[in-house]
Amino acid sequence: MRYIQYLLTSFFLLWMTSSCNNLSEQKKAQQGRADDSSRPATPAPAESRATFKMDTTFRDYRFSVTTRGDASLRNLFVSIGSVKDTTRADTIVEKDVKGFISGVVVADLNSDGQPEIYVFSTSAGTDLYGKVYGFAVEPKGVVKINTAVLDSLSGGDYKGRDSFYVQGKELVRAYPAMKEGQQDVLAKDTRKTIRYHLVKSGNAYTLK
Repeated sequence: MRYIQYLLTSFFLLWMTSSCNNLSEQKKAQQGRADDSSRPATPAPAESRATFKMDTTFRDYRFSVTTRGDASLRNLFVSIGSVKDTTRADTIVEKDVKGFISGVVVADLNSDGQPEIYVFSTSAGTDLYGKVYGFAVEPKGVVKINTAVLDSLSGGDYKGRDSFYVQGKELVRAYPAMKEGQQDVLAKDTRKTIRYHLVKSGNAYTLK
């Protein structure tokens, strides 16, 4: 009997010593990983807060415009719903945009009783080139407006620094006209404006 008790006691002591050694080795390994400066740092979580937010209404429609992301590329979200129900959106449009959002206007330029929403953006850097993202709201959904004529603007006097606004039934673009061969000097008392009309052809909408 004493022999059996001696064996059990010896086994227990051996097991305790082995467990302590294993715990010590685990702590050393964890400390080694913590002290390893060559390991790449864990990347910070992506920025999820809204960088632009604007809510507005037009007749029976409610609009919410938000962006997320940085200056090089942002995600634009346009939420469209009814003013009678603020708890849900009937349509959400998502689009990648460059630069930062400088303004939002809701209008009915073609007088069809349905609104369009125009989102104005400005590029990063010193030139501040402007761009327009337009969406026409229809009872069955949302249609992107063709803005190719705005995007292709070029000329010796155009160097960016646009401003956009709606006046009556026109979308107006204004920018400072530059002297020939000089990038940053305004021509005396010169500011050029271009007026665009919204035209619908079939199911397509175009600014001309």
